Amino acid sequence: MQLIGQSIKHVTFGKGVVTDWNGNVITVCFSAGEKKFIYPDAFSNFLILKNADAQKKVQHLLDVREEKRETELKELQEQQEKKHMLENLKLSPQSQAVFHIDAEAHEAVFSSWTVSTGCYLSGYSKGEPRIPERLQPNSMCLLTERPKGCSEAERRIVGAFMVEDDFIGTCCTDGTIQAHPAHRIQLPPERQPLFWPHVVKEPEKQRWGKTAFKYMSNRTGEKILFDCKGNALTADEKSRAERFYRYYCKLNRLPSRIDLEAPLPANG
Repeated sequence: MQLIGQSIKHVTFGKGVVTDWNGNVITVCFSAGEKKFIYPDAFSNFLILKNADAQKKVQHLLDVREEKRETELKELQEQQEKKHMLENLKLSPQSQAVFHIDAEAHEAVFSSWTVSTGCYLSGYSKGEPRIPERLQPNSMCLLTERPKGCSEAERRIVGAFMVEDDFIGTCCTDGTIQAHPAHRIQLPPERQPLFWPHVVKEPEKQRWGKTAFKYMSNRTGEKILFDCKGNALTADEKSRAERFYRYYCKLNRLPSRIDLEAPLPANG
């Protein structure tokens, strides 16, 4: 759009002509002399172009900028509200979930990064999706498998993810849990640790049952994640696993052993 030479009107200085425009500053010659204005901000309250089409284009630019500003303010407000919610979240000491993954569903789980809570096996809600009522934004879903032909004691940890940071378990009526977009890990077959030794003293006596998932304590989740981060193969995988671990500890208000074990900085 060409503004130089356009007739313009100011609410105080009256009629004028645009003599210069460098993209950010517009210069207008009035009978009282030349005046400089911030472009396009001055068109919000002070300047009006005589050319209706040109004025319409400037107004459209102002509308787009205002819409962008409002969107940014809304996003900032949502981030602040989310941060406040996470900082003041009432934590349950047993708000982590351990899922059984069938070998046939393995690929689908890790391609979609979702898990199903299964259905209620008895009672009034029998057959309906099981609602993960203890899970909140601080919750992790630990993914485990029992290799075919192996005993329950051989159940292995194959991956894990945090729930999304606005997840509320009581609202998950369809039984589908989506992974957090950033905090998720999948362990390679040769680096999959046994699950039960992290939880009980006698793994060989454990039985899983028919449920899709079980609840686990927040502290046990920290121990498992701390051990799993050492199973990463590459530097990038290790970095992601450590970010996951720190995020988990922060949301569950647990000390991060990574930071506690970090060497003190040298003096000077």
